[in-house]
Formats: sequence, C-alpha cells, structure tokens
Amino acid sequence: MNYKQNDYELIYMVRENDEVSQDLLYEKYLPIIKNLASEFYQKYNSYGYDFDDFFQEALIAFQKSIINFNEEKETLFYTFTVLCIRRALLSFCRNISNKTKNVSNNNYVSIEEYDNIFLDQKADIEMISNDYEIEKILKELIISLPFENSCIFELRLNGFSYREISILLDIPTSTVEFKNRSAKRKLEQLLNVFYKETI
Repeated sequence: MNYKQNDYELIYMVRENDEVSQDLLYEKYLPIIKNLASEFYQKYNSYGYDFDDFFQEALIAFQKSIINFNEEKETLFYTFTVLCIRRALLSFCRNISNKTKNVSNNNYVSIEEYDNIFLDQKADIEMISNDYEIEKILKELIISLPFENSCIFELRLNGFSYREISILLDIPTSTVEFKNRSAKRKLEQLLNVFYKETI
C-alpha cells in the first residue's frame, strides 16, 4: 500500500471514517509505535508483562492522538503522537511498577529514575520539534513543498529511511534522496532567516 497523503489529510479522512486512510496512517506509524513500545518493554520486561501489552498501550495512545490532535495549534502530528504514546507508556510502567515493588524489591527500578532517562532521550528532538516557532516553520515548509516532496520530507521527519520511503511511494531511492536534499536546503534557508530575525 503506497503512502501518498500527508498526515493532515489522512487524519481528516480517518475522522470521516475512511478505512483506507486509517490503514495508511497506521502503516506509516507502525514502526514508530513498535519502537516506542520496545523501548519501554526492554526497560520493564522483568515485571511479567510481554511486548504485546506494551504495544497495545502504545496503539491505544496512537488512536487517541488521532482523535485529540488539533491542527490549529501549529504542532506536527508526529511530535504530538510520539508525546502521547510516551506519556501513555510511562503511565503504564508507573502502574506496573507500583503493583510489583511491594512484591519484590530486587528488580525494582525507580520510575523517577526512568523519568530522567525519558527526558534525556527527548532532549535532541525537543531542540527542534518542541519549539513552537520551529514547528511552525516545519509545518509551513511541508505545506509549501510540491506534494511528493512534502511526503518524502515528512516521512524522513518520522524516521523512515530512504529505502523505506522509496518502497512506500514507489519511486527510486535516488529520487527520494534528491528531493529530501532539496527540502532540507529550503529548511536551512528558512531557519537562517528565522535566526537572523531573532538576533
């Protein structure tokens, strides 16, 4: 199934109960959902819960993020849904940690300690995507790009490799690389203007 629409179009169609759009959005974000579930599972797999439990929590959070996402707040859906999934998984880990810490303290990991790790891991992303003005620039860039270029750039933002994008969009990898470089140059120009204006 080829990915030919950006997040905002897909979300709109999902809210209109379009099953094809729902499948496309799920297919696009499945690797991200799995990666986040795996990250927390590896940290808390000693509590008797398997990967499917973590994946189910992540999937529910993803579905809720589609419903709760507000385009008017100028936030990228990718940033919003990742934050929603992380919060849900952190809450899930906090609950299972509280259930098991009184049973055995040998394998207990402080949830406060994990909070710090969680914040450290987000730091690099937040340098770009959690800044309101930068997010606004990214969103405006995606909207302004030719359709295929915007798809490529948004997929790269969502962590897809050139090869994965090539398969999803059914275009050569060389085309993906070229168009992504073009989008990055435009982003650099916009950021240069932004930082000059803020000095």
